[in-house]
Amino acid sequence: MAGHILQKQFELVPAKPLKREQFLSSEHSDQAIPYEFTLTIKVADVDRFIADPELQAEAVGVISHPWTKETLQVEKGSFNLFTKPTASPDLNTAKEMHYTLFLRDRNGEAWTFFGFKEVLKEDGLEMWDQTTTLYFYVWHGHSDFSDGKNKSVVGNGVLHISVADFLKQLGTFKTENQDLLEGKATMAKFMGAFAGQLWEAYAPFVFTTTSARWNEHIFPMHTTQGVARGEKSLHPLDTADGLTISLQRFSTGKSKSVVLLLHGLTTSTDMFVMPEHQNLVNYLHSNGYSDVWSLDWRGSGRFTYNLSPHRYTIDDIAKNDVPRAVEYIRSLCGADVKIHVICHCVGSLSFMTSLAAGHVQGITSVISNSVSLNPRVRWQGLLKLCVGPEVMEYLFRYPYVSPRMPYFPGFGFGKWLYWMERMIRSECTEPACHLVSFMWGWGFPAAYKHRNIHPTTHRRLVDLFGGTSFHYYRHIRKMLFKKKAVSYKGDTDYLAELEKRPMPRTLFVSGSENNIFPGSNKVTYEHLLKTQHARQVSYQEFSEYGHQDVFMGQYCHKEVFPKFLQFMNDSEAASAN
Repeated sequence: MAGHILQKQFELVPAKPLKREQFLSSEHSDQAIPYEFTLTIKVADVDRFIADPELQAEAVGVISHPWTKETLQVEKGSFNLFTKPTASPDLNTAKEMHYTLFLRDRNGEAWTFFGFKEVLKEDGLEMWDQTTTLYFYVWHGHSDFSDGKNKSVVGNGVLHISVADFLKQLGTFKTENQDLLEGKATMAKFMGAFAGQLWEAYAPFVFTTTSARWNEHIFPMHTTQGVARGEKSLHPLDTADGLTISLQRFSTGKSKSVVLLLHGLTTSTDMFVMPEHQNLVNYLHSNGYSDVWSLDWRGSGRFTYNLSPHRYTIDDIAKNDVPRAVEYIRSLCGADVKIHVICHCVGSLSFMTSLAAGHVQGITSVISNSVSLNPRVRWQGLLKLCVGPEVMEYLFRYPYVSPRMPYFPGFGFGKWLYWMERMIRSECTEPACHLVSFMWGWGFPAAYKHRNIHPTTHRRLVDLFGGTSFHYYRHIRKMLFKKKAVSYKGDTDYLAELEKRPMPRTLFVSGSENNIFPGSNKVTYEHLLKTQHARQVSYQEFSEYGHQDVFMGQYCHKEVFPKFLQFMNDSEAASAN
C-alpha cells in the first residue's frame, strides 16, 4: 500500500534546537527560504503497521536543497503514523507522526530531515491544523531524532499542507492486491484505523473510552520510592471518634527535632514524596532534619471513606486527628521532642484551629501555607461554594467529586463536569487539571502555575488528588461568611481563642498567584501583628507561585524550601536560648 505526500513552498530558517514559539515565528522570518518535497509512503504489511505504532513505513522521494535548489533523492526514509510523543515540546501531546529522511547533496555531504506532527489530546477544534502542520529540523549527518546524539541543527521550519494538496493525496492511495475486493478491504482497514486513532485523540473526553488512561499510573499509587534514604514506616492511628488515620515516618536517624507535615484536602502524603523531582522530605533529610513524619488526616485522598457522604468538619480534624498525631510522635520520640509543623491548605486551617483551641501545645514552629484563620476566596469560588455542595449532593445525588471522574470507562458519572470545564479552558487539555480547578477556587488553572509543574506531575494529577465528600466545603463556607475561622456550630471564634494562648513562632506563606485562598494568610498575619503575638509571626510570599505548587513545584527546592529551612533553623536557635 502506498500514498503520496506533496508539499510546496514551506520555509527553512537557520536556528538552534527549538521551542514551539520559535517554530511558529519561523514562518514569518525575513530569513525564510522556499523549500519543497514529494514523498511516497510504502506500507509493506498493513496489519502489522496498524498493530504496532512503533513500526515504520518506508518513505521514498525527492527533496530540494534550501540554498542550491538541488533536488536530492531520499537515500533512506521512514514514517511512523501514530507513535509515542518524543519530539513535541507540548506536554499535552497524545501522539505524533514522524518523518525521518536521510539525504546527500552533490558534494557527498549527509543531511537529515526530521519532521513531526502533533496530535494534542481532545483538542478537536484544532484537528485540521494539527494533522496538516509539520514541524521540522534539518541537521548535518545521518541520525535518528531519538538516537541520543548531539545534532548539528542548521534549520527548522513549519510546513502547512493546503486543501488542494490534501485532496490530491487522497487520490494517490493504492494497494498492490490483485483482487479488487481485497484491495478495497485493505484500504478500508487502513483508513478505519487512521480515523479511529484520530477519534480517540480528538473526541471530547466525555465520549471516549481510552482504557490506557483508566489504569495509567506513571508511578505506583502511594509510592514512597521518591524518598532516597532512610527507613520508611506506616503507623495507623485510631482517633477518639473511632476513625482510622495514619502517620508515615521517614527517618535517616534519631533526633530530638522532628518535622510534622500536613497535606491539603483530597491530597495526601504523596505530595511531599514525589519521585519526579526533589521533594520536601528529601530536602529536609539533606539539610539536617533526619526525622520527618507526614500525617494523612481524615481528608486524605488515600482513604476510601471520603468517597461516601459524611458529616465530618474541620472541628473534627482539629479535635481528633491533629492531637492524636502529636501525642503519638511524643510517645515514640519523647515528651521533650521539638516538633516543627509544615501544613498546607485545609491541613493548615485544621492545624491552626487545633492550636487555637488548645488541643495541641508545645509546638516549636509552624509554617502555614495558603490559609489559616482568615479564609478568603475569589467571588467565583464563593459562588461555587454557595450552591455547589447542595446541588451536587442533593440534586445530582453524587456522593463525592474527584479528579478521576473524566477517566471512568464509558459514560461514567461526572464526565459532564469535565466537559463543562473543558468548554471554558484552553490552558491545557489534561482532564484532572480541569477537575482540580473545578473543585477548588477559580483560575486557569486554579491550584498552581503551569510553569512550576513538572510534565510528569501534570500527567499524574489524577493520582495525586483524590475525591472528597462535600461537608468540608460547607464548613469553609461558614468561615467565609464570618470572614474568620469559626467552629461549624459557630460557637467558637478560633482567631480570638488564639489571641489568648501562647503561640509558637509561625511563618505564614502564600504564592503571589494564589487563586484558591488569595490573600488569606496575609490577612491573618496582619491581624496578629496587632496582638501580643506580633513578635512570633512573619510572612513570606513567593512570586510566580500559586496554591499547590509551593510544595509540588519542580523548582521548590531552589525557590521555596530554602526559606522554610532558614525559618526552622532560626526557630531551633530561638528555642535553645
